[in-house]
Amino acid sequence: MRSTKHGISPLLSIILSGDSSLTLNLPLLKTKGEQSLFKNDYLNNCIIFKYPNFDIPVNSGDVLSIAEYDAYASDEYKPVNTAIYIPNDHRVLAAGGAAIYMRQRDFDTLILEAFGLKNDSIIDDIYDDIALLHIIDDIPSLDPFLLRTEITSAGYKMPDTAFLATDKENSLIRSRIESKVEPILYRAVKDFESSGVLDQNKIQKFLKVIWNPDVPEAEIFIRSFGIEPSQTKAIFTAWKGITFYQIQFEKIAHSLKKIFMYLRDKNLKPIDARFYSAMDIEMLNAKVANVYGRLRDIVEQCRKIFTNYDLAYSEFVGSNNPVTFKNFMMEAHRNYWTLGYSIVACKNAYERINKKVSMDKPTSLRFDAMSSMCDEINVLLTRDKRDMRKEPLLDLSELH
Repeated sequence: MRSTKHGISPLLSIILSGDSSLTLNLPLLKTKGEQSLFKNDYLNNCIIFKYPNFDIPVNSGDVLSIAEYDAYASDEYKPVNTAIYIPNDHRVLAAGGAAIYMRQRDFDTLILEAFGLKNDSIIDDIYDDIALLHIIDDIPSLDPFLLRTEITSAGYKMPDTAFLATDKENSLIRSRIESKVEPILYRAVKDFESSGVLDQNKIQKFLKVIWNPDVPEAEIFIRSFGIEPSQTKAIFTAWKGITFYQIQFEKIAHSLKKIFMYLRDKNLKPIDARFYSAMDIEMLNAKVANVYGRLRDIVEQCRKIFTNYDLAYSEFVGSNNPVTFKNFMMEAHRNYWTLGYSIVACKNAYERINKKVSMDKPTSLRFDAMSSMCDEINVLLTRDKRDMRKEPLLDLSELH
């Protein structure tokens, strides 16, 4: 992630300016007077960010180089990796630093060496922090609602000010998830009740399942679908996550429409086009078309998942046919992570474009601004291993 002639790298720009679903800027939280999230001060001076996950080439050597890891070695599909940007100076984040990826080999050892930690008591603290990092790594995005829900359900006491949604937003999300879940829970468990009727108290007990899969009622629900008990927590986490991302997708649908209108505008060309050759303009047009195509594919993938979800839901609730819903639940983990990657990419792609040009009144940009905008969006979207063979997007040598 070295600097370019025009400033910081596209990736570093994304890390420093991504929204709260993509980056967790711990130094910025400190300047706002919020409590520290981690025990270790070094870690509280870093930025945690999510990044498209693919095979990274080996860079053996010093601790701040990325090690080889296989993104798909695990049985769990995770198309997003969690990384820690370690700045050279936390007071000047854009001055450069290095990154360590949580799923790279010897991550725990690399963290200790990167921070120069040798004292036993400090090492104990960092291992507590690493456990918290692994919980964060099990969430596809850094959306505050998901972070607070999953971290607290794992038994961690969060700072009072950490990852807070507004009361209105929090209530909306929870009620939406519960309203989606309640009919499914009711149909799934009523056969286990001797009376065949669930009173309001029992319904409330089962609603707690979605927020705490460890409660006894969860087993009844899982058994009704013939799902292995060991999958209970992962499935419930993914289920509420999918519903959460459905809400997010509905929120950004109008913004996505603006992006597509802007990118496919036949009159879209740089205001200083006369200073560039026909080949330069052709290459820029190819960049724009690439961004448009990738975003379109991602949006279609999201729509397909939500269509399948709604179909499975309606067949179960409306027609009492649980087969399609069970099949969807078995794919919930993969869909959860796919949606996390996709919606974060879409949200941040819109923000990158909207920072350059207002989507309400789009105007032409300079050639270099259009080019850098496309480069930054491609950092958000790139998951093709072939791209890595051409030019690694993450050079973990010194960043400037």
